Amino acid sequence: MSSHPARVRSVAFHAHDPRRNERGMALIFALFFAIVALGITLSGTIFVKAHRDATSIRFASNSQAVEFARSGLIEAIGWFRKQTAQPVTTFAPQFAPTATPPSFDTIDPEIGIVREFEISGAIWGRYEVWKTWAADPDADRLAFRTQLQCEDISDQRGNLSPGSVWRLRSIGYVFRRTDPSARFDAEPNRVIAKELVETEIRRLALQPPGQAALCTRTASTCRINTRGRIYGGTNAAGIYVKSGTGSVTVSGTGATVTGGISPNANYDDSMTAVFGVTLAELQGMADAVIVNPAEFPSPLPDTSVVVADTSLTFDATRPLTGTGILVVNGDVTIQPSSYSSFSGLLYVNGNLTVREPCEMQGSIVVTGAVTVQGSTSDFATITFDDGIVARLRQTLGTYRQATSTTRPFWGDQR
Repeated sequence: MSSHPARVRSVAFHAHDPRRNERGMALIFALFFAIVALGITLSGTIFVKAHRDATSIRFASNSQAVEFARSGLIEAIGWFRKQTAQPVTTFAPQFAPTATPPSFDTIDPEIGIVREFEISGAIWGRYEVWKTWAADPDADRLAFRTQLQCEDISDQRGNLSPGSVWRLRSIGYVFRRTDPSARFDAEPNRVIAKELVETEIRRLALQPPGQAALCTRTASTCRINTRGRIYGGTNAAGIYVKSGTGSVTVSGTGATVTGGISPNANYDDSMTAVFGVTLAELQGMADAVIVNPAEFPSPLPDTSVVVADTSLTFDATRPLTGTGILVVNGDVTIQPSSYSSFSGLLYVNGNLTVREPCEMQGSIVVTGAVTVQGSTSDFATITFDDGIVARLRQTLGTYRQATSTTRPFWGDQR
């Protein structure tokens, strides 16, 4: 009997133990913090994934899609240059694998130039350069075409001959290819990013005022002195001048002009007549534009177009050498003992002085005064070479990018 009250007192003591409630609250707090920690972890994971996806989309849009579009422009310019009939008046890429020779200009000739490339796994890239096709039977595609098609804009740029200036537009895509049998932009495939770029291309005319070694506007300011030699050809004059501007002076020992001096009332040595573009436009098309004489390259980069918006002096430390087209908006002075040797087309919007020893082949156009003079032992020689001029027309007179690549606004309806 004595043990029973003790058992009751023990039970009563445990029923009112405060540490039992503390253990319950600790469990609740532990669960709460576990839930909070799990939520933070999940939120962080979701945030990181969303950020990664957003970064991927921005990269696809701002980098990959733009670069694919630029690639389309590059291929389109190449297509224009490769055409045997110049200037090109119709943009019509072909897919004709059985033709002789076969043609693989595109994978979709109804659009224009189209290419697709695998980037990684199911992610692909694509570019489209659209041709003009007013009779496109697909009304939706025709509406989209009119926004993007390449256009001959020669008339808009000064009533030039057809095919002289083209505006090219290229659209680049990054898309997920889930079903190769479906269109790239049709479900289950999905376009991730797309960008449009455009530019203008022009042909350089390369038409000196006349078929001659030296074309100079004013005959009376042209002097061929001692051992200065101007060699024309069978079908080319030595010197071509504007009628009614006086007479060329040829004097001194060894002063020579072959091919004769040919005057012409329609003489035109303007920049647009010779090159088909203005100075500013030519600068945009040039391989190099020089404004500081100290930066002039010697020799010129091979078969390049260089525009110098400054007067130039050539000497033994920096001779005029190389092959290409050199346009100088200023005076050109070739000093004695420079040993200059230039092949190509030299256009001087100013005065030209050529001293010995010097060999220049091709054709020279000068708007100002000309002096060609050697010494008792050396010659200063200008020789007409139609072959050099013809090669320049073929290599440098083809289509060249005339404006920078831009990303125009467009009403995407696709």
